[in-house]
Amino acid sequence: MVVCHDPNIQGLQPVAQRHPGVRLFANAGQRTPLELASAALAAARGDVILLTEDHCVPRADWVRRMLEACGEGRAAVGGRVEIRSDASPVDWAFYFVDFFRYAAPVREGGSPSLTVCNVAYERDKLEAVRALWEGSFHETAINGALAERFGSLWLAPESEVTMRREVTLGDALYERYAFGRLFGCTRIAYVSGARRLFYALTAPALPLLLFGRMLRKALRSRALLRGFTRAAVPLAGMVLWWSWGEWLGYLSGRQPGSLVVAPEIRAAQREIGSASGGG
Repeated sequence: MVVCHDPNIQGLQPVAQRHPGVRLFANAGQRTPLELASAALAAARGDVILLTEDHCVPRADWVRRMLEACGEGRAAVGGRVEIRSDASPVDWAFYFVDFFRYAAPVREGGSPSLTVCNVAYERDKLEAVRALWEGSFHETAINGALAERFGSLWLAPESEVTMRREVTLGDALYERYAFGRLFGCTRIAYVSGARRLFYALTAPALPLLLFGRMLRKALRSRALLRGFTRAAVPLAGMVLWWSWGEWLGYLSGRQPGSLVVAPEIRAAQREIGSASGGG
């Protein structure tokens, strides 16, 4: 197991001592999840590599389910993402904008996308596109390249993680803008000029399109519909900010000036300090 973390997180030495079999290291000078994932991949040595992030809790049979789902004709395998039962409206909104495609109910089979929070890659396939993920892990570009070479992206609903992010609305809005813009500028790097123009011209319709997709998904489950209703106001804001960022990405072709995640890190630092006896 490899854990690559932001170098600003303090107090992790006791964690490393409790888990001597885990390689835990700081990626100095790199802080975004895209860079951390790249460093972790480079350090991993398994034939099959499973990726998740610190705010996700895998189900007990996660590894077994992922390995069972890997196979010929599958470029990469991903799974389902659930949300904790006591999530706030803002947390629900954040869940929908990031993971609605992977919320139950989902059917096993080919998928147009997978989330880096619940995905398995075979090493030999990753090595074939190594130039794309060295330094930074853009899942859109990497998954697309793998699908072109090795088959479909495969969704295995029995592979499950639970999202436990807790963020403020203001922080969530900026993160959605930043990652929307990153998505836009990354997407056009691999398409023709005509396709880039199409994306730029149709981007103003993104808020209605995205919100409509999420609503259709919510209507498939009572639990999802309750969460969607509670989260409607903050969700609308996050969708608007993502859409604005994605549009600017298409128009400018440039990444956002600051690519940072919503800072849930403060709560994590308090928990680590308490567990280690620090302040």
